[in-house]
Amino acid sequence: MSTLHATLEGRRLSLFAGDRLCLTLPLDEGGRHRLVVADPATAQSAVEALEHCPAVGVLPANGGLLGAMTVAENFTLALRYDGDPEDPRDWEHDLETILALCGLPAERIATLGRQQPMNLERTERWTVGFARCLLRPPELLVIDRLFAGLARREANALIAVEAVYHLRHPFRPVLFVDLDSHELPELPDCRSLTELAETAEAPCPC
Repeated sequence: MSTLHATLEGRRLSLFAGDRLCLTLPLDEGGRHRLVVADPATAQSAVEALEHCPAVGVLPANGGLLGAMTVAENFTLALRYDGDPEDPRDWEHDLETILALCGLPAERIATLGRQQPMNLERTERWTVGFARCLLRPPELLVIDRLFAGLARREANALIAVEAVYHLRHPFRPVLFVDLDSHELPELPDCRSLTELAETAEAPCPC
């Protein structure tokens, strides 16, 4: 079994299995990309390897929000952390705009801030986490096993939501890490497909 590790050189991120180059992505050309892996252990190893690189942000299937805090508290923490206290932007208005672009109705947005993520439906919880990435986009967004366990209708609905990212951040790429399955939904305008068949050991930091 080969250890997965990632490197970042200039504006190009690469993923290796041992000494073998598996995936390389430019960080300034945008677009959707897909990495298909054989099993959950390999998926976890790939995501952890990529996550060690400072340019990468990972969005898990559960949205990555802290369950014990409200949605509003999660966003306050994310948007104010390491930010400029004199930043003139109206984050609350920006958040409402983003959630509306993600397809949430105004009446739901008005009540969402008081909810705890653990009490939200999975697709809505992911959408809220995705909205946070829209407001604070990483240089490479890795979407971790989004489609596992979802019905086709739910998967297609979230693909439509994800399209907003490419409209707002056309030069920031998105990498979908998916488990190999004949039921995987098609990704529109996917620029590259990489298949990683072998199970990997725990990754090394880049």
